[in-house]
Order: sequence, then structure tokens, then C-alpha cells
Amino acid sequence: MTVYLAHATSFCAGVWRPVIAQLEGIHCVAWDFPGHGTGPPLRPPFTWEIFGEHVLEMTEPGGIGVGHSMGAAALVMAQLADPGRFRFLLLIEPIIFPGPYRREEHQLSVVAGKRKESFGDREAARENFASRPAFADWHPDAIDGYVECGLTGEGPVELACSPSVEAEVYRGSREHSTWERLPEIEAPALVLSGENSDTITAELAREQAALLPR
Repeated sequence: MTVYLAHATSFCAGVWRPVIAQLEGIHCVAWDFPGHGTGPPLRPPFTWEIFGEHVLEMTEPGGIGVGHSMGAAALVMAQLADPGRFRFLLLIEPIIFPGPYRREEHQLSVVAGKRKESFGDREAARENFASRPAFADWHPDAIDGYVECGLTGEGPVELACSPSVEAEVYRGSREHSTWERLPEIEAPALVLSGENSDTITAELAREQAALLPR
């Protein structure tokens, strides 16, 4: 059995390290999406469908799909394109919203576009990330994985997901109409929402789950 791990916007496969460490004896596969980490280059403009297509390129039928945020949405897109792709889906805060479906500029895209892109070295980058509220509750191994795999160069180092790509991902987060197709997912699925999530709240996660037949 293979577990496929699909990460969130702007991150890289390295952030799954503390999860993989707990799955002893299970074959795990994590990869970098286009525009992220060591993934294929990506330039705006683009739509989220490219991430669903990439999942199909990186996985084999019959595994378990585990995804967070953008990664969870991409797994669902792949499952819709190939209903036998995953035998079970674990969707952690999937970025799947009801309409209206439109591309839009919002706070996350604005902030992402202004993100600090380069650091003196990896240690400086790690100190910067660890000091930010968004990383306050991260497992140290996840931060280490992000610092190792989510940056390019040796000194200075740069984000492997550029601010322009990250901002474009956020702009397109409500553009795809995956919500309407959730009832087509025949595989068993579990939807999770973080206790402190302000994007995919527990209420929204329940609405998503209610649309999934299993």
C-alpha cells in the first residue's frame, strides 16, 4: 500500500517528514508541485487544474491520498479525472469552496506577493520562519524539511516557490468549481479541519463532508 502526500500552497514535500516518521513500514510518496520546491517551473497566469493534472502524473492507481489545503483540492481533482486513482482520501482543510467561482485578489495573495524571498543562508531563513506566528506550532522536523527542500542555493538562498507564484495560487483558490463535483467522489473520504483554522472552519468542513457520498 502506498500513501501519497500532497502539500499546501508555497511549501514542499519536506514538510511531511514528521508524518512519514510515524508511518513506519508504510510506503510513502511525497513530491513537489509545479512552481514549488524542486517541482517543474511554473509562471503566472495558471489555474488550479494544473495541480490536479500533476497528481495524476505523480501517483499510481490504488493508493491512499493524503492532502492538505491546495494539495487536498488537487487530490480531489485527480480523483474526479480518474475515479479509481485513490482507494481512500484524507482531506485536511481542502481549499474547495462553493461559488461564485472567480479569480480574485485578496489578503493572502497580496501578502504572498510581498513575501521576503531571499535570506543570507538556511539558518537565517529558519530563524525567520520560526519567529513568525504562522510557524509557531510547527513540528521542528517540518520546519527543517521546509528549510532544506523549500529553498534554493547555498548563500544567499531563495524561496523555491516564488512570491509571484504563491500569490497567483491564492488568486485562483476560488476559481475552480470542484465543490459542485464532490458528490461524484465514490471513494471513502475523511475531511479534517484544524482546531484553529480560520480558512476551512469546522462548519465548512462538515458541509464538504456532507457532499461526499462516503
